[in-house]
Amino acid sequence: MASASQTFQGGVSTGDSRAIPAQLLVVSWNIQFGVEAAAAAAALLESPQLRDADLILLQEMDEQGTELVARTVGLEYVYVPASVHPQTGRNFGNAVLSRWPLSDPGVVSLPYTSAVQGQPRHLVHAVAHVGPMRIRACSVHTEVATLSPAKRRRQFAAIGDVTSAGPDELLVIGGDFNTLTRRGIEAVTSRLASIGARRATEGAGPTLRRGGREFSLDHIYTRSFTPISCGVVAGLSASDHRPIWARLAPQVTA
Repeated sequence: MASASQTFQGGVSTGDSRAIPAQLLVVSWNIQFGVEAAAAAAALLESPQLRDADLILLQEMDEQGTELVARTVGLEYVYVPASVHPQTGRNFGNAVLSRWPLSDPGVVSLPYTSAVQGQPRHLVHAVAHVGPMRIRACSVHTEVATLSPAKRRRQFAAIGDVTSAGPDELLVIGGDFNTLTRRGIEAVTSRLASIGARRATEGAGPTLRRGGREFSLDHIYTRSFTPISCGVVAGLSASDHRPIWARLAPQVTA
């Protein structure tokens, strides 16, 4: 079993390094405990909304499942576990997958641990070299609502501290923010707006159905991109979460 500080990298990039694409497809998906990684990989290949993704941000993964998805879809990946989950006995963390080469991997530990299980949460990031562009891609999983609102806001603040290259750096932050309420979404959105990031998946739809209610827990935020379209994909069996996606136009010139 890997330590929480160990970084796993691998896979193969297939993106054309010579040109800036007109649009990028970004997907974020919490794959429940990473158990159905093979089914998730098949969905990422076959779903019209998800296939040909340039960046995929995964949560609740282990290193074997991340490598399986990357190998099946044909992507590079960076994965770092945050902890060993007591329910599964397997590593539990976030991953960044890319059709383009990845470099400069890093981790931002979020303050506080689970009030129930004592687990930490974190953000995993890497730089995707999309043609001549450098895009900092971040996969995040914040704590559930059993953590107090004040402590959750501190986690959101830590997410906003991830960027170090200034407001002109292209940025994608996606993941499971566990935002059960509109107020929670507004707290994340407000904090990330302070670093120039906007919610690219506003209006995409709920990503989790539980107890007869639907919730928008998962989001994608971007900086220096123009959102073109977004949505969620329902009816997939790989997770209790629905994957969320956004098509983005980079605000750069060739």
